[in-house]
Amino acid sequence: MTPVIIRAVLFSGLLLFASCSALSAATHPAERPRVALVLSGGGALGLAHIGVLKALEELRVPVDCVVGTSMGAMVGGIYAAGMAPVQMETVLAETDISRLFDDRPPREQRPQLLKKDDYRPLFDFAVGYKKRKVEMPSGAASGYKFELFIKQAIGIGQAQVKLDFDRLPTPYRAVATDLESGAMQVFESGSLSRVMRASMSLPAIVEPVEIDGRVYIDGGLVRNLPVDVGRELCGDVVIAVNIATPAKTREQIRGSLAVARQAITLLTIQNINRSIAELSDDDVLLEPDLEEFHVAAFAGQFEIIERGYEAAMASRAALEQLALAPEQHRHWLAAREVKKAAPLRITSIAANTDDRMVSRVIMRDIHTGLDEQFDLKQLHDNIISAYGRGDYSYIDYSVVPDGEVATVLIDASRKPWGPGYLKFGLGAATDFSSPTHLNLAASYRRTWVNSLGGEWRGDLQLGYESVLGGEFIQPLQIGDGAFLSLAGALRRYPVQLYAGQSRIGEVLIKGLDLEFTVGAKGLLGEMRFGPFMEYMESEPDFGFFTEQVDEEELYQAGLKFSSIYDQLDSYAFPSRGLLGRLEIKAASRKWQSENEFIRTQLLLHGAKSYGRHTLAAKLEWGENLGTEEPLPVYNRFKLGGPQRLAGHFIDQFTGSRYNLASLSYYRRYSTLPSQLGQGLYTGAALNLGRIDDPLMLDPWGWIGSASVFWGADTVLGTALIAYGWSDNRQSSWYITLGQNF
Repeated sequence: MTPVIIRAVLFSGLLLFASCSALSAATHPAERPRVALVLSGGGALGLAHIGVLKALEELRVPVDCVVGTSMGAMVGGIYAAGMAPVQMETVLAETDISRLFDDRPPREQRPQLLKKDDYRPLFDFAVGYKKRKVEMPSGAASGYKFELFIKQAIGIGQAQVKLDFDRLPTPYRAVATDLESGAMQVFESGSLSRVMRASMSLPAIVEPVEIDGRVYIDGGLVRNLPVDVGRELCGDVVIAVNIATPAKTREQIRGSLAVARQAITLLTIQNINRSIAELSDDDVLLEPDLEEFHVAAFAGQFEIIERGYEAAMASRAALEQLALAPEQHRHWLAAREVKKAAPLRITSIAANTDDRMVSRVIMRDIHTGLDEQFDLKQLHDNIISAYGRGDYSYIDYSVVPDGEVATVLIDASRKPWGPGYLKFGLGAATDFSSPTHLNLAASYRRTWVNSLGGEWRGDLQLGYESVLGGEFIQPLQIGDGAFLSLAGALRRYPVQLYAGQSRIGEVLIKGLDLEFTVGAKGLLGEMRFGPFMEYMESEPDFGFFTEQVDEEELYQAGLKFSSIYDQLDSYAFPSRGLLGRLEIKAASRKWQSENEFIRTQLLLHGAKSYGRHTLAAKLEWGENLGTEEPLPVYNRFKLGGPQRLAGHFIDQFTGSRYNLASLSYYRRYSTLPSQLGQGLYTGAALNLGRIDDPLMLDPWGWIGSASVFWGADTVLGTALIAYGWSDNRQSSWYITLGQNF
C-alpha cells in the first residue's frame, strides 16, 4: 500500500472517530451531578422537610438519595418509598400526629374492665409491680402507632421485614444511636417502619428499639444532620436541611427536666455544627425560620410545612443550578414511580413469637380476612385494640413475601414490668359549705393468673369514702365472652342530711358486701347477674339529738343485675358516643333480708360534636319498684352538685326515687399533649330534676338549675371549676379534681 493511500485511510479514520465522538456527545450529554438530600431531626419542626420536598419538586430538582435522622428519617423514608409531598400533606390533614405518641387506643376500643377506672378517682397511667418492686416503662410511648402510621403510608408492599433500601424508588439511609456503645448506626436495609422509629426514639419519650440484638435510640445524639452519610451514598452535591432547636438561656432553664433537655440540645448542636462544616461551596444549606414554633407544635403543622417551602424558595437561584429540563424531570418522576413496590397478596396471618400464651391470645383480636378480603386498616385497628387490653409492651407486624403472595407475622411482646400493675389517684370536691370530699385511692391489677386469662384486682380508698375491696374474674374462654366473678368490699362513708339549706347531720355507714355473678364482657360493655349479700351498720350524728336516733344493723340479700354499654370517647368531656347503664338490685325477706325492695336505676348519656363544639345530654331515673317503703339510707339515690342539680350542695338530697335531665354545651379551646390529657373546656349546663327527699319542703317537686364551668380532662383526672344556681334561690361554687358528679 502506498504512503498516499495509507495517509488517506488514517485521515478518514480520524474523521470518522471525530464524527462519532461528536454524535456521542450530542446524544449523551455530560452526566449531571447526583443530589443527596439530608434531613435533620427536630420533632414537629421536622415537618418543614415536606415543604422543602414540595419546593424541590416544583423547581424540578431531582433527589437521587435521601438520608434522615429522627423526624427527618420519617419524612425522608416515606418520600423514599414513593409518596409525593402533596400526598404527605393530604395524609397529615387526616392524622393527628401528636396522638401517635399516645399508645392507648380510642376509649371505645378499650375493654370494659379498664374503662371502669374512669369511674373512680384514679390517675390515667399505671406502673408495673414485679418481685416487690415498682417498675416503669422505658419510654412514655412504645411507638407502635408510629410504625402502623408509616406502614399505612408506604403500603403493604414495602412493609417487608428485610427490605433493601437501595431498591426503594429513592435510595435511603436512616441514622440511629446504639444505646450501649453510643456509636452511630446507619441503616441500609431492614423493616423500613422499624428503622424509622429507631431513628426517632427520643429518650424518655419513645421507647428504644431492638433490632438484630442491639438497642437503638434517636440518631440526633450522634448525627442530627448526617451530611457525611449523604455524601457517601450519592452526594456529588448535598442539599442539607437543618431544623435546629436553639439552646435556652440561663433564665429559660427552670427545673431538672429543663436542664436535661438543654444537655441533649447542646449535644445535638455540637454535632450539627461539625456536619455544617463539612459542606462545600457547591452544596446548599437550608434553615427554615421556625423560631416561634416548639418541637411538639404538631397543631401548627401546615404553617411549619410552609416555612420549609419558603426556605427552599429563598435559595431558588442555587437550587435551579441543579434543576432538570421539564421533559427530563417528567422522565425522572416516571422512573421513580416504576420502582414502587407492587401490592402483595396476603394469604396467611400468624403470630411470630415463641411465647405460646401470647401466640394464642394475640390472634383472638385479628379479624381481617385474606386475599381479596384483606384490609390493611382493619389489621391496624385490630392491633390497636389488642394493645389496649394492657398486656403488651409492643405490637407490630412484618410482611414476609414469597413471590406475589406474602404472610403477615404479628409480633407481640409482654410487658416486662407486668403482669402486676399499680394505679394511684386523688379525688377532691368542695362546694365551700358542706363537708369536703377528699379521697386517696390505689388499685392493684394482676392479669393472666391462669391460662384462660383470670384476673385479680384489689382496691383501696381512704378518706371521705373509704373502701377496701377485691374482685376475681375468671373468663370461661380466651378472649371476650362469658365469665364468673367473685367480689367483696369493706366500706365506710357518710350520708349527709339537709333540711332546706341547713345541714342537720349525717349517718355514717359501715359494712361489708359480697356478690357472685356470671356475666359477659367485651369492648362494647358488659352484663352481670347473680346473688349478693350486704351487712351494714348505721351510726347517726345529729349533734345534741343523736341519742334520739337509733343505730341500725341491716342484713340484706337478694339478686343483682347490671348492664352497661359504654362507647363514649371520653368519660369526663365526651365529644361523641353513648353510655347506657341499668342496675337492678332486689332484696327479699325470703332471703332473710331486713327490707324488701327492688332498687332500679337507669342512666343514658350521649354526646355529639361539631368541630370543637359539643352538645351532651343525660337522662337519669331511679326508683324502688318493690314496695312503698323507703330504701335503706345507705341505698338511697343522691342529687346535688355541679352536674346534678347545680346550685345545691354536693349530695344535698337523698331519696328512694328521682328523675334528672341535663343538657350541656362545652367548647374545647385547647388540646393537651397526649401525655398530659385530652383538652381544656369551657361551657354551660341546664338541669331539671326531682327527688322524694322527705326533708324537702316540696319532696317531689321539679327543680331547675343552671351552671357555667371551666374544665380540664387530664391524666390526673377531671378538674372542674363551676358556678351554679337554682330556681329555689340557692347557688354555689364548686371545685373538683378526679371526681365525676
